[in-house]
This record gives sequence, C-alpha cells and structure tokens, in this order.
Amino acid sequence: MNKKSYLTFGVIVLAVIALLLVRANWPEPIIGPGTEDQRPQGKLVTGSELETFSGTITGVDTSCFSDGICSVSVDNKKVILVKGGRGLPPDTKVGKLLGVESIGDLEQNIGQHANVYAAPTPEGDYTLYGNNDYYVEVVKIEN
Repeated sequence: MNKKSYLTFGVIVLAVIALLLVRANWPEPIIGPGTEDQRPQGKLVTGSELETFSGTITGVDTSCFSDGICSVSVDNKKVILVKGGRGLPPDTKVGKLLGVESIGDLEQNIGQHANVYAAPTPEGDYTLYGNNDYYVEVVKIEN
C-alpha cells in the first residue's frame, strides 16, 4: 500500500469510530410536559421493557401477506408478529408463535385463550421483535 492508501484507510477508520461514538451518546427523545404513558397495562410487568399477560384472542390482522403488519389482538391489546415487506438482517431477534402452525391459522382461533410475553412499543402496542424468547401462545380450550 502506498501513502495515499494508508491515509484513505485511516480517514475511513476515524469516520467510523466518530459515528459510533456519536450514536452511543445520542440523547433520548424528550417528552414534553403533560405527556402521559398511554400503554395498556398487562397483568404482570417484569421490568420496564417486558410484559406478560393472558386473555382471549379478539382479532387478527394478516396485512403482512401484502407488505403490512401481521398482528394478533389479545383482550384488544395488539401484538405485532411480523412486519411484512422488510428484509431483516440475519441476526434479528424475533419471538415465536406457539400453539398454531402459522399466522393464517390464528383466524380460526378467535375466542381462544392466549398467553403473551412481549415488549411494549412506543405506540402502546406490543411486539415480538427484540428477543427470541418472546412469544404468543395459543391455548386451545376444549368445550
């Protein structure tokens, strides 16, 4: 390598380090006065980022089949299962859907019991994104 190549490489390394330092020290957004926490409250809160709750499946949205978001509502609390139309990096952590074969099978389970372990979103919903241990478990109760 010649001097120009070393200089270019050094500048690139310094730029990457500077970007990483800026990102690590980026301030959190400031919420103005009078803003209230609008998140639904689960039955059991295990830390500020995790919630578990149980209830009845009240709705299903399969919009991810056409580049939207697939979700299931448990006691009218929306849980995001899949964000369609977005390529995810291979190391993305996403929880599981248990008790059914696929998202398409959820519609036949409206009215069934479900257990949820998920993270709340800023919008007041819940999501399976962020941890491989998150889940929505459909519990079929025989009548």
